[in-house]
Amino acid sequence: MTLAAKIFAALFGIAVGVAAGWALRVDPVPDKLPWRALAAAGDDSASVFDNAVDRFDQILTARGVTRVDRFTSDPTVARADLPLATEDSLSAALSTAPPKPGQGCLIFLTSHGGKNGLLLRDDLDHRFVLEPSAFGRMLDRGCGQAPTVAIVSGCYSGIFISRQTEAPNRIILTAARDDRTSFGCGHEQQYTYFDDCLFRVWPDSPTWAVLYRSITACVRAKEDKLGVRHSEPQAFFGQAVANLALP
Repeated sequence: MTLAAKIFAALFGIAVGVAAGWALRVDPVPDKLPWRALAAAGDDSASVFDNAVDRFDQILTARGVTRVDRFTSDPTVARADLPLATEDSLSAALSTAPPKPGQGCLIFLTSHGGKNGLLLRDDLDHRFVLEPSAFGRMLDRGCGQAPTVAIVSGCYSGIFISRQTEAPNRIILTAARDDRTSFGCGHEQQYTYFDDCLFRVWPDSPTWAVLYRSITACVRAKEDKLGVRHSEPQAFFGQAVANLALP
């Protein structure tokens, strides 16, 4: 690093929008926050998405998170405490019970993705798609200024990192670049590649920044074995939460 670069880093720290490939400064891990969480599966054409929501809930519950709202896309299992995933139902859940003062806001969405957004197959009112702009408004209303982590797992999910969703209090992790597919959503899989890596590396990751680097390496190794073009998971780290600890 040049002298000028060192001076710049010392003055400004980690810039808003740390993405894949940028160096992350290692600061002391902050105290862990209590979290309010939401997890949603957007499609039931394969069990991988609902499986991931169940596993996400198990991990958080084991770590003391007491509020995890779960959503499904399978009408045959939907019930009062497991409603169908639509833009309106997700937004209402967050707005009705936002994070309390001192809490973090944690969102996990997993589904098939397209170049316009994430598939919510039961969301007729919004043409079955959660768009980045709608997701940004959802975070604005439901999470507000709370430290927020949004994980969006699906093909082309890099589109969820944009001016519409970025904020200094947010971390956004996505399964792929905005022009790349992700893998592992077949019936023979338990989880997608990205979701499987997320769950595998979580126990050894003290911060979201470490988690992201470990997921990226894990996904790349899986894709190398498959011989496909890398999905290249993406990340945004707002300057106020760049070294936020995991639950």
